[in-house]
Amino acid sequence: MSITTERFALALKNLDSTQWRPFERMATVFLESEFPNIRPVSGLSGDGGADALLFSVEDDPSTIIQYSVRVDVSAKISETCKRIKETFPDVNVLVYVTNQPIDSKSVELRRSARANHGIHLDPRGIDWLISVRNMNSATMAEAEELARLVVDPLIAEPDDLIKRQAQALDDTEAKAAFVYLGLQWQDDTREKGLTKVCFEAIVRSVLRDTDSDNRLTRSQVYEMVSSLLPGHHERTMREQVDGALNRLNKKYLRHWQKVDEFCLTWAERVRLADRLTDLEVQDATLREHLTSALTTSASESGIEIDSRQLDTLIDSCRTMIESVLLSRGEAFAVAVSRDQGTDVRPADIEAVVSSVVTKSGKQPLLPVHVIAATLQSLLVSPPPDVRAYLRSLADTYTLFSFMRETPDVQSAVVKIFAEGDIWLDTSVVLPLFAEELLEDDQRAHSELLAAARECGLSLRVTDGVIEELATHVRRCRSYLRAMSREGAHGSMPFLFNSHRLAGKDDSDLENWLDNFCGKVDPEVDIAEYLLEEHGIDNEPLTDYVNRAPIELRAAVAEVWYENREHKERRQAALGIPAMDATTRDRLVNHDVENYVGIVVRRQERRENRSAFGYKSWWLTLDRTAFRIRDKIAGMIDGKAPATPAISPDFMLNYLAIGPVRKRAGQKTANLPLMLNMSVLDAVPEDLLALADELRAKLSDLPARVVRRKIRETLEDARRLLGPKGKAGEVGLSEEIKVKLIAAARAR
Repeated sequence: MSITTERFALALKNLDSTQWRPFERMATVFLESEFPNIRPVSGLSGDGGADALLFSVEDDPSTIIQYSVRVDVSAKISETCKRIKETFPDVNVLVYVTNQPIDSKSVELRRSARANHGIHLDPRGIDWLISVRNMNSATMAEAEELARLVVDPLIAEPDDLIKRQAQALDDTEAKAAFVYLGLQWQDDTREKGLTKVCFEAIVRSVLRDTDSDNRLTRSQVYEMVSSLLPGHHERTMREQVDGALNRLNKKYLRHWQKVDEFCLTWAERVRLADRLTDLEVQDATLREHLTSALTTSASESGIEIDSRQLDTLIDSCRTMIESVLLSRGEAFAVAVSRDQGTDVRPADIEAVVSSVVTKSGKQPLLPVHVIAATLQSLLVSPPPDVRAYLRSLADTYTLFSFMRETPDVQSAVVKIFAEGDIWLDTSVVLPLFAEELLEDDQRAHSELLAAARECGLSLRVTDGVIEELATHVRRCRSYLRAMSREGAHGSMPFLFNSHRLAGKDDSDLENWLDNFCGKVDPEVDIAEYLLEEHGIDNEPLTDYVNRAPIELRAAVAEVWYENREHKERRQAALGIPAMDATTRDRLVNHDVENYVGIVVRRQERRENRSAFGYKSWWLTLDRTAFRIRDKIAGMIDGKAPATPAISPDFMLNYLAIGPVRKRAGQKTANLPLMLNMSVLDAVPEDLLALADELRAKLSDLPARVVRRKIRETLEDARRLLGPKGKAGEVGLSEEIKVKLIAAARAR
């Protein structure tokens, strides 16, 4: 019988240094069809650098096979090559078989072995082992035997696996509830109500150790669920538990009716063990990416970390990642459950990292801002092979937070609008243009809006937003012309910045901007681009604004004028000249149109007046929009209207958990985890200078490769700068620049 990829991969990834003998036995069987004449070189007392010797037909021992479970692959291969050249000078081929990932560095390993030792290296890592595991009955048997030895002890005690999950939680029972909630969320159809999903998961979690000889009474189930949800009304909680027990009975549970006792079925225990194994594999992949990112950050910071320290740092960072996701889930659940409005504001990543560090009482090996920036980079642009896993963790923490808030999760969520007309602010639309420079899987803003459309939401922009976009493109063109003549003044426009940071040459800018609009009628061109490429329609709100009370318009405008003045004072400190009064007035009017227009539209269309029941919304990155209601409360007669603003953080959770999730189904797994909220901030001059240096020094490479190396190196630089990388401050030292350029050369 064939062995699954997940089971075998988990066995390979959990091998320790004491289990080299079964690995050697298995690897020998894997190689037998290719090399039928393998025999041991020597006994246990020493092998001269090899574990097995291959004899050819001519009895010419020119090939050596080395098996190893050592983590430091490069060092082990180098040591083996040296010993082989001393002990077997006629050998010229080394087949190196390891349970470690090796594909990404195979070219460099081959080159090094050939150049330094005159040996042709044939490296075969975990990917090769997985690919040939089911080649024949012998390989299947050996692969399963290794899994039995390594994996079965892991899943025999599910709590051992559970304790390694849900790193943001402390209690084992809470961790178990979280794990089973995540599994239930992945398995169930999106048609099922959230309350049913949550309670079925929590009932399975408390029954996880039961079997026909070790059952729980209904009262014991009540007690264990109640301890997990102490704030819930006892009667309501018991009703939900009874419903879950009835739905799960026969298929997933066995019920002894006379004594009213329950246990999981054997099939369910096996299935859950397999799913826990899957989680271990996914978690191991996440740890690999963390290892790579943290190693890079440490190297660029000039900090040496040994393997034991790195494991400790990764454990800590796993906790930090999940604490970030928990913070975001709690913010959304609290906002919805308590009708607190749509400005979901979880703590920023650096604050969460600092909190975890403080709680641990241990000083981290890397500066807090470097760790925070490294984790943010991973969460904003997660690698494809961990993206769905992180998305699942994020959704599960949100559901878990809802369960803690209310026993009836479904009732809380259905308060949120199921249909909506969403007007987009310029701050939301402009990144769509910049994402044209990125690969498809890196376009987080585009993916968010595509998911919104797929869920049936209508996306719109006003004439004012289109005008701002056209003006921004004109500024980019003017800035380019000024640079080629007397020199440009003021801050570099966002799209110009984005073009440079993507590794593009300034000479390509005009052609790229033509994707969005020409020079004759740019507003019409942009409106067509938004509709055709992103399904965003143009619909003004001016008629609604004109029917609004004058005092409301005036009060909202005053807040926006104050915001503009505050922003200009900050820009003046950076040497950026203030905008002219006419431009300022037009920008304020555009913001007023969105805010006031949607407020009046809600009133005239008699939309639901609960905090989340309205159909008309304004999606914006501008935090001022969320402060207006409080600011105008004393400036107008009567109660200030509810804010029409909705944040991207709220939208992400809404699409994943809210009523519209049924329309998107499992496709919500592709939703971004979070958006880069500093996307429109100024870019430090040092980063732009570094991009120019890299472009010049990598000019001998293909343009596509240059762009990729520049993007990757600038991401590394942002990690080193930390908070300084979010705005126009300088701080990238020449020493760091040299290291980054060298790293880009070596990539």
